[in-house]
Amino acid sequence: MTEDLTHDEAVAHLDADTVEDLTEGEPPADAALTRPQINHYGEPVEELVKIPIEDNGEPLVDIFAVCPQLSWMEKGPRFDFPRSGLARESVARMLAHAQSLLPDGLRLHIVGAFRPFEIQEKMYHKARAELKEQHPDWDEEYLTEYINVFSAPPIRDTPPPHTTGGAVDLGIVDASGERLDMISPFEMGWDSAPTALEGLSDTARANRGLLIDVLTQSGLTNFPGEWWHWSWGEPGWALRAGEPIALYGAVSEDEVPDWAPPQPQ
Repeated sequence: MTEDLTHDEAVAHLDADTVEDLTEGEPPADAALTRPQINHYGEPVEELVKIPIEDNGEPLVDIFAVCPQLSWMEKGPRFDFPRSGLARESVARMLAHAQSLLPDGLRLHIVGAFRPFEIQEKMYHKARAELKEQHPDWDEEYLTEYINVFSAPPIRDTPPPHTTGGAVDLGIVDASGERLDMISPFEMGWDSAPTALEGLSDTARANRGLLIDVLTQSGLTNFPGEWWHWSWGEPGWALRAGEPIALYGAVSEDEVPDWAPPQPQ
């Protein structure tokens, strides 16, 4: 999660809408009323932790070795932490199948897939610290619940999707390497993140539809709060697919192969 979403944009968009609605007339007596409403998109942490994991031992592979037609985002849109193009073998093959379904000249544009647990932990705490600094009036419980929506908490028993190798953040680029519009008339941020967003331009809706179509046909599932986040095998997939167990747990450090970004095409 959160690879494409900048935290400042997320909070700014939500707060602006909420405060505008609530500050007409007298200020609210309860300061909590000015907080943005939290939407878990059907995947609250308390439901994810109930899902048992029976890791099937599938290895991490280089998705670009499996499918050289994929495109890599050279500069990350969010934090400066390392990103990788490693994923579980089944996920890599699903991406290859999805790529084969795209019209000629279009390529899936990979932002990141597997993420070591230590990196996820650093990202989470950095995002949480930023949020706390911006909203010092928020209590710890609310702060945690809010951030857990767009940054998976570092819980080893219920591992964040990217730490399992079962999740990938991605979009689509054209033959010139330009990313297809998925958000107009919105800016990139929380307002434009939900997959089933109303008010998109015809172009953005069609492009999202294409992304959804090829990835769904290939077996991947989407976290409804972020159009770019897709997964298979991990607890989020199990919850949304109604599966009794997750097939991927967090990948241990000694099972992570070396990886280098593909050469620019």
